[in-house]
Amino acid sequence: MSEEVKRIDESKLAELKKQAAMSNDLNGEQIFFRTCNECHPSGKQNLGPALDKLDEHYPDDSKLIAFIRAGKGVMPPVPKDVLNDAEMSSLIVYLRKLNQN
Repeated sequence: MSEEVKRIDESKLAELKKQAAMSNDLNGEQIFFRTCNECHPSGKQNLGPALDKLDEHYPDDSKLIAFIRAGKGVMPPVPKDVLNDAEMSSLIVYLRKLNQN
């Protein structure tokens, strides 16, 4: 194996380790309170709108994830370096349950 291929493999491995280390294994509720609750307290209206119609506006998880990732207006984007895919999935599950209550 050439030195260049070894460096590429080491770089890929280092990136995978970095991504794994970013996860803090928070559940969806913890992520919501850390990331969303200030503007949507317990899903209610405050600086941001109430989340009670979330299922109507975003019935598809992929569209909701795209919206959260991109942000809109005063809502900041939530990129993968803030919430990785596993954490985003946990947040989406919590948001869906929040609307069932």
